[in-house]
Amino acid sequence: MKIVLSKLPKSGWWANGIPKYEDNPAMIEGAIPDIELLNKERKDLITSVINTGIEIVELDFPTELDQNEPKHDFVFIRDPFISDQNGLVIILRAGEPQRRIENRLIKRCLEHLELKIVEMPDKTGMRADGGEFYFCKKNSVLFSGLKRNTNTGVEFVAERLNVNELVILEGEGFHLDTFFTPVLNRSGYICSVVACTTVMTTESKNALYKFADNLDIPVFEIPPDDAIGTKSKVGSFAANALPLPGTLIRPSPFSNPDIDKKIMEMGINVVINPTSQFQLSGGSVHCLTNEL
Repeated sequence: MKIVLSKLPKSGWWANGIPKYEDNPAMIEGAIPDIELLNKERKDLITSVINTGIEIVELDFPTELDQNEPKHDFVFIRDPFISDQNGLVIILRAGEPQRRIENRLIKRCLEHLELKIVEMPDKTGMRADGGEFYFCKKNSVLFSGLKRNTNTGVEFVAERLNVNELVILEGEGFHLDTFFTPVLNRSGYICSVVACTTVMTTESKNALYKFADNLDIPVFEIPPDDAIGTKSKVGSFAANALPLPGTLIRPSPFSNPDIDKKIMEMGINVVINPTSQFQLSGGSVHCLTNEL
């Protein structure tokens, strides 16, 4: 497995101010990121991944998205595709129509990497974002949200990844990774899950606990402040994590220090990489990375 990131646009990143999307309350409209701090946060994230022994692949930011009306969401490389972490890449069809150009461009960016590329059909009702998924290869489990994903989009991905189990976790966050993350042990198997169940449907909460009970693993409950937040206050995005074998990289500690303590007692290295400038646009560690 490798971890891929997008390089930053040559013009900076939202140098004219961050836009606002209706279903992403975390975006700070008009904010201009501090480019020096932004670069530091990105460099530190790359270093944290390299320190685990995993190779980094950096993709050039498409010039088409850096014109007079910039579309800089491509930096959140998580969303346009998902892979089986073994050579197969599925190009998705974004839940937000204005972001579907990223799906088309990511195919071009990945074609030189000798991957098998499958494209989600461009059909009405077929939608999926990478931020709505966590694919845990060793367990052959796919976790999926249903905010920007549709059932047909999820089914397409699950079939192509040939998963043994699909766990639907429906919640209020615009992406699953705003309120949930699995944790992987050193062998790459799921050893616990972290979730803000107060923003999840009762059916999804029950499905998560059933899954955890079957594996005999703990569910660590976090408040909205550690997730997407509330209508009156944006959360810390602590749940927006990159789970790697034996390592959990996140932008901030959980408000309950006992959770991190228990995770570390399981042999997991907890790495905190602040992403304050990226969070101005509603994304963090999981959004900025993707697996190949």
